[in-house]
Amino acid sequence: ASAAAAAAATVYLLRRSRLPPRGELQPELGADASLLRRLLHVIEHEILPKTRAEVAEGNKVFGAAILNASFDTVIAETNHETACPIFHGEIYTIDRWAALCDKPPPQESVFLATHEPCCLCISAIVWTGFRRCFYLYPYETTKQQGIPHDLNIMYELWRVERYQERNALCSTAGLLPLIDALPPGDDKAELEATVARITKQYDLLACKYHSEKAANPNNKMAFN
Repeated sequence: ASAAAAAAATVYLLRRSRLPPRGELQPELGADASLLRRLLHVIEHEILPKTRAEVAEGNKVFGAAILNASFDTVIAETNHETACPIFHGEIYTIDRWAALCDKPPPQESVFLATHEPCCLCISAIVWTGFRRCFYLYPYETTKQQGIPHDLNIMYELWRVERYQERNALCSTAGLLPLIDALPPGDDKAELEATVARITKQYDLLACKYHSEKAANPNNKMAFN
């Protein structure tokens, strides 16, 4: 067993030594209170209503939106996994965005996800050309809401806990740490209250999804 472990460690080190040098990192993402307010508004008033309707049809709680450079909404969508197993919220949003005739280029756009994108979705975001991605809830919240697959798949396939949040292809940032970093005051209190209100809705939807998925004939997901 020790010899096998040593051999595996040698192979790992050889693979690591063959990795190319890292490219120049994308700029770090930040957001002031005004932008954070806008992003939360999109989640609460544009994504969440669609998610509520689709959870009733047996789909999961994850949604996303694509915004232009002025942070106006280009499209907002939600999970449609009962139609196709890979129609995660982010994937379905990209699919619907791609069908639009008039849309800004991805490099000038902002991707917004309700939950931190899984390995499938962050790859799709990068492959589509988006360089900026904000999300509300991290993987740990997704796991608490009863869906640990994001973390499990990343660990089982690559033995990593998560992707590099800032790399040469894109930068991602969670809204919760950005809100937490704001100075004390009315803006921060308002944003925290908004997050609490949104979180209550997502917790209820997650409970509804899990309580009804076993009886849903359209629910054929591999991890359910």
